[in-house]
Formats: sequence, C-alpha cells, structure tokens
Amino acid sequence: MKSEEKSIKAISAQAHGEAADNRLLRKKLREKDELISDLRAQIENLNKNLSEKVSQMADMMDKLVAFMMGRGDVTLSGSLRDAVVSGVRAEYEMRERKLKDEFSRQLGNLTSEFEARLAAKDNEINSLRGDKGGEGGNTPSTSLPEGSMPVTPEEMAARNKQLEQQKANLQVTSYGQHTESAKYHHGEQQVENADDLDLNGEDVPDERVVEIAREVKTHKDMKGVEKPRRNQPLVGAAKGGKYDIVLLPDNLPDDAVEIGEDITVRYSYVKGYIRTHIIRRKKFKDSSGKYYHVNLPDKYKNCMGRTQVTESLIAQILTMHFHYGMTLGEVEEWLKAMGLNFAHSTVMNWIEKSADILEPLDKPLQKEITTNSDVHGDETTVKGKDKRLAAKGEKEEDVEDELHYFKRWIFCYYAPLVGLTQFVFHERGRRTQEAVQKYFEDVIEKLYLHSDGAPIYKCYDTGELIVRIACLVHMRRPFYKLKDVSIDAMKMLKIFEDIFKEDRNIKDSFTNPDEITRERVLRIAPLLNDMKSYLDKLKASLSAEEEPELLKAVNYALTEYPCMLRCLEDGSLDLSNNICERQIRRIAKYRNNSFFVGSPEAGVRFARLMSVFANIRNHKLDPVKYLCDVFRRIKNTADDKLVELLAHKWQPSTVSEWV
Repeated sequence: MKSEEKSIKAISAQAHGEAADNRLLRKKLREKDELISDLRAQIENLNKNLSEKVSQMADMMDKLVAFMMGRGDVTLSGSLRDAVVSGVRAEYEMRERKLKDEFSRQLGNLTSEFEARLAAKDNEINSLRGDKGGEGGNTPSTSLPEGSMPVTPEEMAARNKQLEQQKANLQVTSYGQHTESAKYHHGEQQVENADDLDLNGEDVPDERVVEIAREVKTHKDMKGVEKPRRNQPLVGAAKGGKYDIVLLPDNLPDDAVEIGEDITVRYSYVKGYIRTHIIRRKKFKDSSGKYYHVNLPDKYKNCMGRTQVTESLIAQILTMHFHYGMTLGEVEEWLKAMGLNFAHSTVMNWIEKSADILEPLDKPLQKEITTNSDVHGDETTVKGKDKRLAAKGEKEEDVEDELHYFKRWIFCYYAPLVGLTQFVFHERGRRTQEAVQKYFEDVIEKLYLHSDGAPIYKCYDTGELIVRIACLVHMRRPFYKLKDVSIDAMKMLKIFEDIFKEDRNIKDSFTNPDEITRERVLRIAPLLNDMKSYLDKLKASLSAEEEPELLKAVNYALTEYPCMLRCLEDGSLDLSNNICERQIRRIAKYRNNSFFVGSPEAGVRFARLMSVFANIRNHKLDPVKYLCDVFRRIKNTADDKLVELLAHKWQPSTVSEWV
C-alpha cells in the first residue's frame, strides 16, 4: 500500500509540475502576443508618418518646379529666369562643340589610317603579281592621298609587317596544311604556300603530315603502332651520374664488339625528391657471330610490373589522393613540379595497377571481419559515370541529370574488436539486400550486425545466426529534427539523453563485458521501458493529418525497438552505429571533388583502396611505408599467409628497398 501511495504521490507531483509548466508557457505566450500587437501598432504609425512625409516632399518638389518655370502662384522674375536658362543653354552648346570636335578628329585619324593601309595593300598586291612598276612603268606609289597626314618609312614598314602577320594568322586558322607544317618539320614538307596555289587555280598537294594523320585514323587500335613518347627531363639529368648504371655480360671475349644497349628507367620517391635510375645493359657480338647480353638482375626488377615508377612513388601518389584527399589534378601538378612529365591516363593506370596488385587481400579482410562477433554496417553514395541499365532495375531517378552522374552505393563494414574496415562496391553499386547477404554468406558463428532500419538489413531482424541490433542514434535523429516545434519530441530527446548518459557512466565504471551487461539490465532497461510506454502513448494520440512527421518518427522507433533491446545481451555491444558512420565520413566529405568512379570496375578498385587506407588510419600506420612493404611482399606470399599483410597484423619485413 505504501508503495502505491508513493507512486500516486509521484504521479500527482509530476502532474502538478506539468500543469505549472503549462500555465507558465501560456503566460509567456500571452506576453508574446501582447508584444507582437504593440509592435504592429508601432509599425502602422511609422508607415503612416512615412507616407505623410513623402507626400509633403512631393508637394514641395512640384511647387519648386512651378516656381522655376513660372507656372506657380509665386514665380521667378523674368530677368532671373532668363539668366538661369541662358547659363544652361551656354553649357549645353559648349559640350556640343566639344563632342563635334572630338568626332571630327577621330574621323580624320581613322580616314588617314585606312588610306595608308589601302596604299600598302596595293603595293603588296602588285609585288605578289610580279609587277615591276605601276601605270606607265612608274614605280607603284606609296604616297597617301591629298589631305592625309604623311607617313614615315618606319611607320609604313611597321604597318606592312602587321598586315603580313595578320595574313599568316588567317592562313593558320583557315588551312589545316599550314598549321601542321608549322608544327612538324619533315623531309617531304612542301615549300609552296597553299593559299597562293589555290588562288592561282593550281592543285594543292597533300602533305605528308596529313597522310600520317589519315593513316593513324584508320587504325582500329594502336597495337603495333609506334607512338610518340613524352620527354622526361630527369632522364637527361641522370645520364652519366651516380645512378646511371652500366651492366656488362660475363665472360666477354676480347674480340667482342658493342652493338647496342637495353635501357631501363626507374623513378623512385626518396625523401622529398625523385631519384632516377638508368640501367644500361650492353649487348655485344664477337667475330664468330655469337651474341652476349645481360638479363635484368632481380634487384633491379620492379614489383609494380612494367612501369617506370617504383612502389615508393606509387605509394606516395596513393597517399596524397586517398589519405589526404588531393584531387588527381593536384597530384599531377605535384608530379610536374617534381620534374616528371606523365599524362593523366598514365597516372590513372598506376592507380589501377596498384588496386589490382592489392586484390588478394579482399578475401582475408572479409574473413577477418565476418569471423568477429560484432560488426557494424552502413552505406553511402558515390558518383558514377557509367551507363544506366534498365534490365538491372536502374530507374531514371538514379541519375542526377544536372551533373550527368549516376547515384551508386558503396557499403561499409567495420569490426571494432580488430579495428578493420572494408568497403564493398556490389554489382554496379546497387543498394540491394542481395549485397548484404552475399557479404555474410560464409558466416558460421553467431554475429551481431549493427545497422539502421533500412529494408536491406531487415532480413536479420529475426535471425539466429546473424542478429541485427538497431541504432539508438538513428531512432533519436527524427525527434531531434522536430525539437523546435514539438514538446513531445523534446520529451523523447530527454529520454534518449538519459539512456546515453547512463551508458557512459556504466562504461566509465566497468570494463568487463559481463559487468556492463549486468548494469545495463539494472539501469538502462527501465529507461528503455519508459521510452516504449511513451512511444505507445504518442502513437495512440497523434493524428496523421496534424503531425505526420512526428508520427513517422514514432513508428520508426517502435519498429526498431525490439532490435534495440538486444544490446542488453552483451556488454561489448554499442547502442549506436556511429562508429561505422565515422568510417564513411571521408567518402561523403570528398565525393564532390576527389572521389567518384567512372565504371563498375573502377568502383571495385575504389572500394579496395579506400579499405586499405581506412585500416591504415585505424591502426595509425605510415601509409607509404606500409604500402611499399605490401607491394614488395604480396606476390611472394602464400594465400594462407596473406592475413599477415593486413593492417592489424602487419609487421615490417627486412626486405631492403629498391636499390
């Protein structure tokens, strides 16, 4: 009985408190209404006074104009009016004379310049026709017509040079032959001017450059076709230096004659500069016709394949782009500043090659994450530039028409116990339940999956092997958006805050998962029960017409509530999914300027490289040092040992750096 009386008293006190709060709120609302009424009255008075002042000013201006023009009740005297009018007329006439004089002067200058150009053009036409003189055998005149200003020989020469340059520019823009001839000098280049030949009715011969362009255009592909190489200034600077290495064959006879050399170039990034190695492998031939050559030693071979750059430079480029968020354009500018002259496609090939080399780490990383008992999952969008396929269920709303990009999805899975993250780009970046099920298809032990209430995760709401845990932050988020317009939303936020605060206090006091589980059952379970009761009350009282957003938030929280209670089963579980959202924040931050994909294959590579750098950050590793070591070791590592190259188990090897 005493407990019931206490409960009744507590409820009564709470009711009295709420009534007092309501009275205070109504009082504040009345005061605000009175203040608003006073302000409106003041605004009306100010508008009235302003209208009166404007009317007075308009009347004064009308009277002043009438006074000046002699149409008012009081007029200006005739003498004063004439003086004012005459002053204005004199000013107008003076300005008119100045404008006429300026126009006459400019017209004379333009006429003189035109006549000079006309005379110079006549001389040029006569010289091109081969005339030796003007009419009657006289030399063509270069004098200007009468009334024109005399032109000095220097001015005439300058004008002729200007006309010749204009003609040359016109030829360059009008005829492709002249443009190509100016760029490329070859033995079969024509010396005739194509313009003159065309004007004289002669056939214009095809240039060799045009023939080469046509030949290249007819190729279906460029295989077997020699392509021009970019000039690399660092190679010339390294010739004859310390890193210009010459290798000679063994057992070379005395009568052997050098017949050439094979040159291999390597670029390495060393402490802020690019080191260039030139490996020259000399080739010889003796008197009997036997050839001698040198195979490239293992220490000079590149673990990145057939590229001129070594793993150190590629690791630096990947770090600048994926770790520091630099755009590829900025990376290419940095390469140029370091002295390397490579095309954008070449840099992209380096990134693709590095992603392909790291592909064997995908399966070990997935296994390490899915064998943990606690996994967080979430997804975010990336921009893709591939074609929409209607057969794949892709709709028009998947495309951002104004940017011509497709909205693709990339999944993120995080295992907090081992600190590993993996991004997955599934089948053209589709956001489907199949993508989630495929990732966890090899799970054989019980696993808790933290996620929001998206339908793609709903298949694990009633699972036994994979059990989904709802995110309390996602349940709280819609109420937070309504906090300024709804008292019920504020009360729900207070309940959420009490739950989070109590959980922080428990984790500060206890570290053992079993103890945390016990304290959560004792201290957080009642708060969750109160939250459920208040949600049921709101659902019964809210109207879909009056408060649709609040009702939607309540329904979402009630749907997620059963999965939220599972956090009471294990003290090592989190109440929220924020730890996974922090992993995908980097993609959301840089996807508008640095991170986007051009094809489904590029999406897979992007997800792989983002996984590598996410794990580097999670374990605070040196990205360049880690990547260089993995690039050197991965091809010679057995499949069952690849897990040792993941960030949480990686140990630097004793393999020396490239030369």
